[in-house]
Amino acid sequence: MTILRFLFAAAAVSALFCGPIRAKPNAQSFPRITQTRDASACRQALVVAKRAFASTAARPADAAPVILPGKKPDFGILLAPDTHNPDGDSMIVDEAAVAQENGGRFKAIFLPKAAQGFRFVVTQQKMNWQGDFFGLAVVDAALDADQTADLLAGDKKNGAQGVLKDAWQAPWLVRDGETQAIVAIDTQHPANFLADWIVYRVVGGRPEKACSIVFRPSAKRAGDLLPAGAMRELAVLLDDILGVPAQDEGTLQPTARTRLAAAQAWANLALRPWALKEPYNSPKEIADGLAEWTRRSPVYRARYQRLQALLPKAEKDLAAYYQKALEKPPQEAAALAKQALQRAVGASFVFGKKAE
Repeated sequence: MTILRFLFAAAAVSALFCGPIRAKPNAQSFPRITQTRDASACRQALVVAKRAFASTAARPADAAPVILPGKKPDFGILLAPDTHNPDGDSMIVDEAAVAQENGGRFKAIFLPKAAQGFRFVVTQQKMNWQGDFFGLAVVDAALDADQTADLLAGDKKNGAQGVLKDAWQAPWLVRDGETQAIVAIDTQHPANFLADWIVYRVVGGRPEKACSIVFRPSAKRAGDLLPAGAMRELAVLLDDILGVPAQDEGTLQPTARTRLAAAQAWANLALRPWALKEPYNSPKEIADGLAEWTRRSPVYRARYQRLQALLPKAEKDLAAYYQKALEKPPQEAAALAKQALQRAVGASFVFGKKAE
């Protein structure tokens, strides 16, 4: 069975490596600044973005716990998202630079301490099991935490200039070591694969976009980031195999979540293979699950047979791509392609675990 041989071989390759596979993050000049209005304001944000891109975090927006050992702020990072847990989202805070207060209806409100005139303020409020809601605004620095919370919680049009409201993504605050200026970073919605970061500065008491930081070429689908041919066809086929829900899946939306995870995996396969994670299922569980799936329909069997035929071609093409794009020698590129493709393919499947 090709799929089983492919997955087991890739798992064996994975065991040969002592740690995560890393590659040059600038091999294709990403991340980089675009739509620049103030390059100097984006300088430190770009430093942070490069470290996030080169990290093993599946999403650069979630890289703060990885790039900050012991979760101690560094690289000018004053505020960044930590991890999600059932009680809500945690934040990494440079307590010497940012005050964390309770604020009215907000679970927390974060205010930079050293500020004159106007400052960025981040709010956090409990939403549901999926996470907390965040807000980002520019507010008069003369207002204390309670006054700021009342202002942001109300419907007043004056006194605060909003950037984000009721957003799933937690903003970052980053300070430039030379100018001491603080910028805010909107990492955009978690559903976007390798989403751009939007960097804001404060100008005249208002938030102003300084630049965008892009992590990938423009692409409608994550698979389009890969070379044309077997790789792209494989990405389309796997999405087709995943299909659409047969019924309403409620707020959990397992099919949509799997599709989003798969898109992120394919984007990482193209640009950040060291950030690919082990799939939820083992190679045998995936092979057994697909074998069961093929018995449901001749159409499913045809798709499975096409998958079997595409895998070795895609792996060969991916190895050639890594030789060129990531400047890998042939043997290393082949090993990287085998492991990375196994993980990316596995991201498209979530089969129930059988009780032992």
